Amino acid sequence: MEKLTLLLSPEQANDHCRTLVTQTRHTGQALAALVALQSFITATVQPNQHTDSIYQDIKRILEQHIATARNHVMEDNLARLLGALDEQNLGEIQSVHAALSRNGFHQTVLSAIPLLSVSALLAAAGWTAEWHREARTRAEAASPYPDALDLRGAGISPPRFAAMSELNIYLQEALPRINPNDALTVRA
Repeated sequence: MEKLTLLLSPEQANDHCRTLVTQTRHTGQALAALVALQSFITATVQPNQHTDSIYQDIKRILEQHIATARNHVMEDNLARLLGALDEQNLGEIQSVHAALSRNGFHQTVLSAIPLLSVSALLAAAGWTAEWHREARTRAEAASPYPDALDLRGAGISPPRFAAMSELNIYLQEALPRINPNDALTVRA
C-alpha cells in the first residue's frame, strides 16, 4: 500500500493554526478545527517520531493554539450567558449549554456568578428555580408514571430542560455564599 508522507515544520504548524483561527467565523469552530488538526497529526505521525524534538515542538504549538481558542470559546459563552441571564432568554441559555461540555458550562456559570450584582444573582436564581419548578410539575403531570417526567408530553424541550436544570443547580449552590449586604458588583 502506498503512503503519502507529509512534511511539517513548527513554523508551518504555527502558520496553519493562525490561518485556521482567522478563517473560521466562530470561536467554537476554530477550536474544533485545531483539535481535529491535532488529532490528525497525532494519529498519522510515525510511532518512532513521538519522542523527536520536532514533533514535541509541533505538539506544543498546537496545544498553545488550542488553549487560546478554548479561552476564547469560554469568554464568548460567558458574555452570551450574562446577556441571557439579564434578559431571561431561555433559547440563548440553551444555546450556550449546547455549545459547551458539561464541565465547560459549569465553569462558565461559575465565572458569571461573581460578575453579577447580588440583586442580579438573586433574580437569576429565582427565575431559574421558578422555571425549573414549573417545568418539572408540568412534566410530572404529563407522565403516566409516578416520579417520572414526560418532558415531550409537557411540551418541554429536553435540551432546554437540561440546560435550565444545570443552571438552576449552579445558581442555587451560589446563593448560600452571598451576603445580601455586600456592595453590588459592577459588570465589566
